[in-house]
Amino acid sequence: FFFFFQAEDGIRDVERSRGLGDVYKRQVYGQGAFDLQARAIFKEKLAKKNITIFALTNVPFICKIIEHGKSINIIGPKDHLYCASYPPEKVDQAANLISLLYYIPTFTIPNFLCITLTPSNQIIHPGRVYSVFKEWDGKTGYDPKDVPRLYDLDEDSAYEIQLLDDEIQAIKHAIVKQFPEIDLSQLMPIKERIIKQYSKQITDKSTLKTVFSTNSGYDILVFPTKKVEDGIVINVESRFFWEDIPFGLCILKNYGDVFGVPMPNTERIIKWHQKFMKVNFLDEDNSLINVELTGAPSKYGFTTKEDLVATSLRKPTPKLQKLNQLNNI
Repeated sequence: FFFFFQAEDGIRDVERSRGLGDVYKRQVYGQGAFDLQARAIFKEKLAKKNITIFALTNVPFICKIIEHGKSINIIGPKDHLYCASYPPEKVDQAANLISLLYYIPTFTIPNFLCITLTPSNQIIHPGRVYSVFKEWDGKTGYDPKDVPRLYDLDEDSAYEIQLLDDEIQAIKHAIVKQFPEIDLSQLMPIKERIIKQYSKQITDKSTLKTVFSTNSGYDILVFPTKKVEDGIVINVESRFFWEDIPFGLCILKNYGDVFGVPMPNTERIIKWHQKFMKVNFLDEDNSLINVELTGAPSKYGFTTKEDLVATSLRKPTPKLQKLNQLNNI
């Protein structure tokens, strides 16, 4: 039995699952600490109702409306999809179901941390927006001819995105050091991740800049802008601000804080974006604030290292449990 939803409100509709046996709760795109949201909302019902939650590392493709209600353009379909689940032991079943849903081969990944921390929109969009618009005064319009395509990266944009990716990799290493039993081998650096997912659509794989700029799956994508009297400006009401910051970088910042990883570049990019959002997510000391407006784990009361990895730990098999008992004798 399937429930389809895209946000926290959808998770909260739990009563319909009463008495249905195995229930699968699915989020198409699982970033934003989806597993922790579900765990906070379902609580003990996850086990009592035999609920499996699962999600994808990335969206299967991008859809753009051609004619509302009639036709769409599918852009950049993935060669493969990657799925994680909680409990982790149910991931094979979840992957089979996703393959049937999208007709795209779906492979398993070890845990939800490989999704939450995978370098994707939550660093690509903010890094690129900052690089292109960092001198913007919040009012003056740009000539549309001077605004590049979203993924036609220059060296500075690639540099800013790489800095953010380096901080994700630092979080990964801190987690593995503390919890060596957690497999984060699928949490790849951004260049490697994009090549793996778009391999056939990239003509030049030599640098992070060219992996973006020669990727046909990114060809026609543009910045979210709006018209003003003297041109166009970046749309500060778009998801590039209101998803990628509170439900992207703020989550990474929270993980960095809990695991003791310095996040100077993440902090710098959050502070630049929040200037245009009429709400602050970091204070002068770079501490997270207004977490109730974010997807940060601390919003749900998850404040320890153990809290943040709980849904990524596999239950020991009966054989391993027996070995552990023998070792403790």
